[in-house]
Amino acid sequence: MTASLGTIGLPDIVRYSGASGDRNPIHYDPEFNRASGYDGLFAMGALHGGWLISHAVAQGSVLPESGPFAVRLRFQRIVPLGVPLTADVRKTDTGYEAELAVEGKLSATVRIEVPCEPATTGEGVDEQRIEFPVELGAAREFAASVRWPRPVETGSPVPPTYPTVLSFWLPEPDPIARVGFARARTLMGETSIEFVDGPLRVGEVFGVREYIANERVRTGSAGELRFVDLIAEMSDASGLRARYRNTFILAPDPAPAASGEGRLRGSLDPLTGEFYFPERALSVDGGQRELEPVDLPREGSLYSWTSFGGRDYGQVDLANGVRVQARLGPGPHEIGAAYRLEGDVDGDWWFARA
Repeated sequence: MTASLGTIGLPDIVRYSGASGDRNPIHYDPEFNRASGYDGLFAMGALHGGWLISHAVAQGSVLPESGPFAVRLRFQRIVPLGVPLTADVRKTDTGYEAELAVEGKLSATVRIEVPCEPATTGEGVDEQRIEFPVELGAAREFAASVRWPRPVETGSPVPPTYPTVLSFWLPEPDPIARVGFARARTLMGETSIEFVDGPLRVGEVFGVREYIANERVRTGSAGELRFVDLIAEMSDASGLRARYRNTFILAPDPAPAASGEGRLRGSLDPLTGEFYFPERALSVDGGQRELEPVDLPREGSLYSWTSFGGRDYGQVDLANGVRVQARLGPGPHEIGAAYRLEGDVDGDWWFARA
C-alpha cells in the first residue's frame, strides 16, 4: 500500500546535518548547488534513505535482534526539497524491500535481508582508527532526524544508518575529501550496512577501522568514471560487529556548455526520458545510468526571476522540460512570457524577452 511521507524541507536538512555531521554545501547552499550544475537544493541520500528505513520498520519490517542481517540503500535519483514523497513496503523471500518515489518516479530503494554469509574484515589503504561510543544524546538526535519510530534508551537499538555520525569522531571527517574526489562531481551510488550479530545499541563502544578500498574505473561514452568504496569496520570484544560501506562515483569533467551548432548542450536520460543541463555523464544521483548528449531548445518561458548586484537572473523552462538558471536581458520581465537564448554560448550568454 502506497503511503505519503510528506516533504523534505530546509529545516529537515539542517536538523539532519547537525545530527549526522554531513556538511556538504550542495544540500543547503543555493550558490554552491547551482555552480555544481543542479537546478535546486536536494536532500542527502542518507536523509531520505533514513526516512524510508524508518517507514519500513513502522510498517512491520523486522530488524533481527541477533545474528547477521544487512541494510542496503541504492539511490536512483535526487529528492528535491518541497516535493511530495511516497513509499511502498513489501515482504520478499530474503526479508523486506521498500521503495521511495518522487512524483511517481523511483528515487531510492532499501533492502533489509539476511545475507548468505556474515560480513568479514577487508583490506584497504589510508586507514583511520578511533574509539566510537554510541552515546544516548547523539543517538536520540539522529533518530529524530530520520523519523525513527521507536524510543531510544540505553541499551536500545539505534537506526541502521547511525554509523553516519562517525564524522564527529574521525580525524578526517569529510568522506569526499577522504576519497580525494572533486565535490561538485561526486555522486553517491550505494550505502550498505552489514551487521554480524544484531544492531548497534546505545551504550556500546566500538573500535573503528576506516579505510579506502576497491578503486576501479569504467569508461563510458561520456568519459572515464571512477568508483571507490569508503569502509568502516566496527568491532568490540566479540570481534567484528558491523561493516559500513559507501560507494562514491567521480563523474568526468563537465563538457562545454555549447554544442557545435551554437546551442546549449544538455543530457538525456534514456531510461526516464528526462533532460538535464548542463551536460553530465551520469544520472544526477549516482544511479550509474549513462546519459546521452543532446542539444537543448533555444526558447522557453520564464518561471521565476530576481535581481542581484545590478543584474537580473531567472529560471527559464525550455520546451523539453529543462529548467535553466541563467542571466536575463534587460527588463521588464514577465512570468510565463516567452524568452530566447541570446549571446555566445561559448562565452557570455543570457535569455532575453522574445
